Amino acid sequence: MKKKINKNKGIVFWIEGFSGSGKSTISKSILKKIEKKFGKTVVLSGDHLRKLFSRNKFSKKERTKNSYIFSDFLKFLTKNKINIIYSVVCLNNKARRIYANKIENFVSIYIKTDIRKIISLKKKKIVYSKKKNILGIDIKPEYPRTPDIIIENDFSKNNKKKMTSELINKINKILK
Repeated sequence: MKKKINKNKGIVFWIEGFSGSGKSTISKSILKKIEKKFGKTVVLSGDHLRKLFSRNKFSKKERTKNSYIFSDFLKFLTKNKINIIYSVVCLNNKARRIYANKIENFVSIYIKTDIRKIISLKKKKIVYSKKKNILGIDIKPEYPRTPDIIIENDFSKNNKKKMTSELINKINKILK
């Protein structure tokens, strides 16, 4: 499916998945290629924006509240022709809709992973050792129904390179 992009605005490359799924790694690895093709680009995460806006609660209700504030900020950046590679745990249908409805050039990318594998590989130990509000454990994840792109991370050797290449190819196919 092709997406028409308003060339007078930046694009949000929304990368969503469990903590430890590889969102930040893939975000950094595609930055130069995205910037070369689409122009000025920044990499942000939900953690960056929580810190910037002093929003430190993690319940589903608080995560949804954050979406109103954070999506306004991303919309401001895109109105100024700045592209954003935004990595976020989210897995919350209402929050995702808030962003998608506010931001004209919104490309949703879902990093599909098995949370049990993330935990067994001891990825993000600090996150998964917490006692409450852990998405995928305490909070039921709401997976995106129709993301623009799905990339699977099986944590195999050389998977970062494979995922990066696959993601860039899929982005190039869907954006006019």
